[in-house]
Amino acid sequence: MSRRVVFLIALISLAVLGTAAAPWTLPGGGLSAELREHVRERYGLDLTVRGRSTFAVLPIPRVKFEDVVLEFPDGALKAEGGILRGELRILPLLFGRIDLSDFDLTETRITASAQKLQAVKWTEIFKDSATENHARRLVVTKSSMRWTDLKNADLDGLNAMIRWVDPSEPLTVSGSAHWRDELVSLEQASIFPDLLASNKISPFSLTLSSPGARLTAEGEAQIGDGPRITGESTIKTASVRDFTRWSGMELPFGSLLGGLSISGDFSLDRRRLSWPAVAITLGSDKLEGTLGVRFDTERPVIAGTLAADTLNLSDLFAPFNQTRTSSGAWSEEAIDLAGSTGADLDLRLSAATASLGRVSLDDMAASVLIQPGRIEASIGRADFYDGTLKGRLLLAAENGLVDFKSQGTFSGVKIAPFLTAVGEPRWITGRARGQFSFDGHGRNPADVVRQAAGRSSIELTDGELMGINLEDALRRVDKRPLLASLNWKGGRTAFERAEAQIVMQDGIGQIAEGKLKGSAVQAQLRGQVLLVDRTLQVTAGITPADAQAGQAPALAFDVTGDWDNVAISPQVRSLIERSGAAKPLFPSQRVPAGEQGPQATAQ
Repeated sequence: MSRRVVFLIALISLAVLGTAAAPWTLPGGGLSAELREHVRERYGLDLTVRGRSTFAVLPIPRVKFEDVVLEFPDGALKAEGGILRGELRILPLLFGRIDLSDFDLTETRITASAQKLQAVKWTEIFKDSATENHARRLVVTKSSMRWTDLKNADLDGLNAMIRWVDPSEPLTVSGSAHWRDELVSLEQASIFPDLLASNKISPFSLTLSSPGARLTAEGEAQIGDGPRITGESTIKTASVRDFTRWSGMELPFGSLLGGLSISGDFSLDRRRLSWPAVAITLGSDKLEGTLGVRFDTERPVIAGTLAADTLNLSDLFAPFNQTRTSSGAWSEEAIDLAGSTGADLDLRLSAATASLGRVSLDDMAASVLIQPGRIEASIGRADFYDGTLKGRLLLAAENGLVDFKSQGTFSGVKIAPFLTAVGEPRWITGRARGQFSFDGHGRNPADVVRQAAGRSSIELTDGELMGINLEDALRRVDKRPLLASLNWKGGRTAFERAEAQIVMQDGIGQIAEGKLKGSAVQAQLRGQVLLVDRTLQVTAGITPADAQAGQAPALAFDVTGDWDNVAISPQVRSLIERSGAAKPLFPSQRVPAGEQGPQATAQ
């Protein structure tokens, strides 16, 4: 064969190869129309091409459509704009049939309806795909997704790949997208569509992650008239507080909680997600029990019963630490329950040891109930500093106003270690019992305190007053009244019983009854406890234990100042009156309040 013939054959071969590799522009009909019909019959999608359509043979047969629209006939899903590329199977193409093996959708805008997608007969779609050749892979890149009926669920920068090579293998999905300016990754998800289409149970797996949270689950799934998923799952977040702020998801106490993880066997259907045996880590605490979420109500309802060896509830009571400003005054900032009442909660808690800030409870059984704008917490029982405690707290918000109600009872409580725990000096000992109730109403803590009303009572037995010996003070005042005020501090005063009853109205607590009874002395209390400015105005009258009822006190003390800096001092006037030398300087009878005393007359 001559060189000229060889060169000619080579040129022809190159021309054929170049023609096969180069894309051909397709007219509106022909192959383009055939492909549109294939997509409609095989996948139930309507394909509209607004831009140019091209076809190439090498290296593999492929088509490209510009400015396309892909949509379900009922509008459940619509992809608009961008470029659609597809690879064609060679064998069907030789017989004049179009059969796509891969899809690649780039820079498209996807619009979807969650309700309409739920109504799609997926079992029929999967069943048809299982019996026929289907596309092995769908790749979506540089796209966006908008939901018509889901709030704050839009995705940007969407990149995803759906792969299903053979019905005997699972369908897998992976990808990522930006949601609320953060990258969320679907690391892997798998399911067997052919088993689901046959109403059989299919294994599944799922791993989803974001910067602050991670979800993993695996188990079995079944669809049909009663869809159900069972398996094992783990949910973790480094901070519930940060997660709710970013995601906008409303959770009970969501604005107050830190790290959280939930793991265990679960089941999910249309009405409920439940963990029959769940392990929860809250901060450094570990809880076990049952947990469930109901979806068939107006708002999701979280319910459960959990138990722990140790439980730190200080974060939940953090807002109470913010009721005062740095200067010590009651806060004028509005009370907002929205961040804590995002979803309904009905929870039973028990703990061998529980801490609420500085206070500790043992063998605690409690419950928490959250409804829209309402928080109710109660302690059914608890060991409290060698005694017992029961209580109930209610916060209810409506029209910007908050009702605050609390009540409780306690018995056998050792008062000294309790005072130490809350940061107060151990100025009194003994075992305490009593009850309290407190109601308030307002827009902020200051309003609640100004309108506070309630009643409280306390009784202590077999205790001591620390820092003062009242029996010794009485002896001194009899001998040297004017020097008693200089030497009254020091020692202890034992008592058999001390009690006080306080009636509160408009933020002012009036001591209705207050007394102390010891073997050698007794005392009577009168005065006020002012909640508004957090001060005391109390007088204690001291008499011998055998003094007759109504006898004037031999010694009186003023208890005054703010709650954090109480000052106790003897009344100097009463000491001067007991001095024989100074007594003539004062009238024999005291002038009642509001009346004018006798006036001196010049001679």
